[in-house]
Amino acid sequence: MNPTTVVLVIASAVIHAFRNFYTKKANDPQIFIWWYELIGSVIFLPLFLYYLWQEGSGNLLGLTIGVISGLLHALYWMLHGRAYKGGDLSHVYPIMRSAPALVLVFAVIFLQEQVSFMGIMGILLVVFGVYIINMKRVTLKTLDEPITSIFKEKATLFAFLTLVSVAIYSIVDKIGVKYVNPVVFSYYFTFFGFVFVTPYIFYAGKSKLMKKEWKLNKKSILLNGFFATFGYLLILIALSTEKVSYVVGLRQLSVVVAVLLGSHILKEKHKLVRFTASAFIFLGAFLISIAD
Repeated sequence: MNPTTVVLVIASAVIHAFRNFYTKKANDPQIFIWWYELIGSVIFLPLFLYYLWQEGSGNLLGLTIGVISGLLHALYWMLHGRAYKGGDLSHVYPIMRSAPALVLVFAVIFLQEQVSFMGIMGILLVVFGVYIINMKRVTLKTLDEPITSIFKEKATLFAFLTLVSVAIYSIVDKIGVKYVNPVVFSYYFTFFGFVFVTPYIFYAGKSKLMKKEWKLNKKSILLNGFFATFGYLLILIALSTEKVSYVVGLRQLSVVVAVLLGSHILKEKHKLVRFTASAFIFLGAFLISIAD
């Protein structure tokens, strides 16, 4: 990966970790996400219109992919918000961000990408680190904890479903930016995602919580509104020049930032295991960043 792409992805990783930190602290994470996606759409509307005027809306295929991506992002937002109900940031977040292995498989199968040995080793180290970060202690008896917890804990189950949605939309977005300018495409999936998720919010009877969430977390919502679109826009730019498996793999540095935030600010447990796992994630991300 070239240095510019590495900087873009790391910046996006830090932004994403802080977004989730604020989401975890929200009164209702799903409503909080709904609010900041709305704010994000408003903030980036002028930029979207500028690029739409300069480069056009792309062809019908690009718009269709944008709609599909919007649906997938809406699903991601719903699962994402649900996972934080009862789940620690430093536990749930790493599961949700352990998409590189799935992305690698999808990229090879559907995009015919060729991944180098160093890239594969880096991704495997990231996945290993993310796996043990979900353990309370590292022993032979607890090796199956991350897997069995999927069926025992709702937060873990929703986090796992979230990671599947991340892997799928990463592939769809990689295809989308081939047909549409990254800025335009970013707005497509944000707008259509908001269109798809809003009926769910009202159907679930959560609309009455909107005013309360805004009153309690207005500053965090406004900040996340900016982070939401800008952070992923950086990833879309990176995806337009680099292999999707490498970009998504390096972005897992956000896991380390989230563990630091969860352990030191939110005072979450199992620091030793999660910091040990972070070392593997750092090493894996480094290998990914220098892979050919």
